[in-house]
Formats: sequence, C-alpha cells, structure tokens
Amino acid sequence: MKIKHLLASFAVLFTATSIAQSAENPWKVSLGTNAVDFYERLGFEYQIGNDGVAFENDLNVAPYLSYLEVSHYLSKGISLNLAGSLNQVARVTGDDDLYYSVDAGVALSANSLIDLGKFEPVLLGGVGITSIDNDAYPTTNIGVGLSYWFNDSFALSLQAKRKAFSRDLNDMFDINEISGDYVDQFTLGVSFSFGDGDADEDGVKDSVDACPNTPGSPLLDGCPDDDGDGIRNGDDACPNAAGIAALNGCPDGDNDGIADKDDACPSAAGPAALGGCPDADGDGIADKDDDCPQVAGPKANNGCPWPDTDGDGVADKDDDCPDVVGVASNNGCPQYPLSGLAELSVKFDTENSELDESDESDLAEAYKIIDSNSGAKISIEGHADSTGPQSYNNPLSERRAEAVKAHLVAAGIDASRLSTVGHGESKPAAKNNTKAGRAENRRVEFKVVD
Repeated sequence: MKIKHLLASFAVLFTATSIAQSAENPWKVSLGTNAVDFYERLGFEYQIGNDGVAFENDLNVAPYLSYLEVSHYLSKGISLNLAGSLNQVARVTGDDDLYYSVDAGVALSANSLIDLGKFEPVLLGGVGITSIDNDAYPTTNIGVGLSYWFNDSFALSLQAKRKAFSRDLNDMFDINEISGDYVDQFTLGVSFSFGDGDADEDGVKDSVDACPNTPGSPLLDGCPDDDGDGIRNGDDACPNAAGIAALNGCPDGDNDGIADKDDACPSAAGPAALGGCPDADGDGIADKDDDCPQVAGPKANNGCPWPDTDGDGVADKDDDCPDVVGVASNNGCPQYPLSGLAELSVKFDTENSELDESDESDLAEAYKIIDSNSGAKISIEGHADSTGPQSYNNPLSERRAEAVKAHLVAAGIDASRLSTVGHGESKPAAKNNTKAGRAENRRVEFKVVD
C-alpha cells in the first residue's frame, strides 16, 4: 500500500465518530504498521529456520498497513485483545522470509489508577503463534503501549513487545527446532473505539442507560436518586427520604426492619406482627396495650397472667382442684386421687412381715397415688389377726407397716411424707373366727394425714 493511501485511511479514521474505550464503549480497533528486530547473542544473529542462516542486523520495517488489533474492554482498565501482524525479515544472504504472527493477550490501562489526561499508558501481556519462513513457533509476550488521544474520537498508539520463543511449548507439541530466544516487535498506528450517544448528557451512554431521557448517576445505570440513598427513584418507595434497600428506599428510625411509614411505634423497635411496637414480656401483646407489660399473660386477661393458687400450671379458672397440685390432663386435679388409697391394702401370710410378688400391683398403685399427690402426708397402718398374743401381734403389725414404707421409699417417695403405726389385732376388717376373715385382717392400709 502506498504511503498516500495509508494517510488517506488515517484521515478517514480521524473523522469517524467514536470515543475512547470504556465500559460504555467496549470495542476498540487499532490499525498501523509494525517493525521486527532479532537480537544478537555473542555477536551472532539468531538463526531460526532457513537452514540456520542468520538474520540481518537491521530493523525489519513493514512499509505498509501491516498490523490489526481488536480489543474488548472488561472492567477496571482491563481489556482482552487479539492482534495480527505481517512483515518481511531479511537474512544475511539477501533472502527475505515471510514473518507473521497472531497474538492474544491482556492490556491494563494506567488510567484506571491515575488520570493522565490525553495520555494512556498500558501494560501488555499474552501468548501467540509466530511464523517465520512458514515454520510456526509458540511464543509468550510482554510489553508496554502508549496512546495519545487528540480528542474524544481519535488516538495515536505505539506499542513495544518482546516475544519469547517457548522451548517448553515447542518440545511439548514437537513443532520446530528453535535456537533463538526472543524477538522484539514495534507497532505504530491509530486506535478508535465504538460507542453510542448520551441523550440526557449524564455521562452514561444510551445503550446502557436505564433512564436515557432523565439525567442520573453512572452508579445507578444513569437513573436519578433524589434522596441520595443509592436507590433509583423508580425503585424507591420513599424517593424524598433517604432509606435502605431492604425497605425499598424508606427510612427505619428504630432499626426494627419496619419502614417508619408502616411502623405504629417508629421510635421504639418491635416485631412486624405487632406493627413495629415492642413487647417486653414476649406475650404477643404490645406494651402499649398490655396491663402487665413486664409479665407475660393472655390477651383475654389484657396481658396479665391468670392466677394459679396451687402452682400446678393450671389456672384457677380451669382448675377443678385449685388448692391441690394436679395435671392439666385431669383439669388441675391429681392424675391419681388420694381417694384411691382407701381401696388398697397389702396382705401378709400368718406371722409374716415380708412382701412378696402378690403385693406388687397394690404397692405400685399406692406409689402412683402418693407420688401424684406430692403435698400429702400418708400414714401406713399395719394390722394382725387374733392368732397369738397381743404382745406378739402389735410389733408384728408395726413390722408390716415398716416393710411397706421401706418399699415406697426405695421406689422414690420422700420418707418424710410417710409415717407408720401398728394396731395389732385391735382393728379387724373381718371376723377372726374364719380362715378367710383372719387372712383379711393380716394387712397394711393407707390413711391420709390431715
């Protein structure tokens, strides 16, 4: 391409409508020329390909449009790029080898860290394939670039890269033999990026402006935020009062998670179930409506607890035995009433005070009744039949009562609640003139002590 054609191309690019690469204008195209330089080692030029013939010790400049790069902006000054270049490199024999390369990489703009005005320095890095004399070599590259933006639509760009031929990659893919280490490449050209308009002139391009006809903040995709709480007016339920995102932009003075406009007690934190009002005793009744705000109670009693005289957890209003500890399942009365003791007696063999298996059911029932009525004191009363003298029967009946007490204490009844007495043969339950009557009299009975 003749130089006048190149200048004409630059003039067209200069007059094109585009702006510098950014998030709003992510695509950038660079066009220009390139130069390649092979460095000497120990006085010899690198010998790559072409049967080891060295390169000329000159800078190989392509006198035509020979470099193209396409770049896409990501964020925070970082861009991805893909570039291609074409050149002729001279051997000492006078022959020229075709040189071309394709490189992919990353660019970091210094303008993301500091504003340098029209100047834009960049750091470059990447990988690629370089072909010399139709032999391809994998390379890694690193370099720097500098662009000068004449105005918002045109920049002159210069880059310098060092491309290192990777022996490791070369050996891995068994591509070609290489003897050189690196080559330097320089590019000079123009850059321009693609963008669109800004109808509301808020600095946010129309293609990404959620409110293209109303000036707003770039942080809110170009939408306004009148109360400055970081929430767009269109999404803000309280656009004139700064609030929080969790409440759609409305304020919450007591920080209870309920917007002030919906809070019955905006100055005192409380749960949503109570309209934002506090409930100190946690009984589900707002303090302002609770007659006993520090003590939990039912709503039916204005937040105050119902009285429970016997402390069994059953309110007196529901307790059929308000003065006796009981269970809710029996309407506040003991599950096993004391009256059941009158139906129990433990029988013994003649002249015997030991318990046997036949007594287990009566003793188990006695235990349940006494344990259920924890406030009652029980007298365990022993008896004997008329067999034998009174001097023998009195202590025998006492031993029988003590045996029953010992069994109940071992089962878990507090010994202080139990007392014993022996009546001997003085209180028969049946006549002693029959065998059955005497068996009925050899017994222990339970009486409630007032």
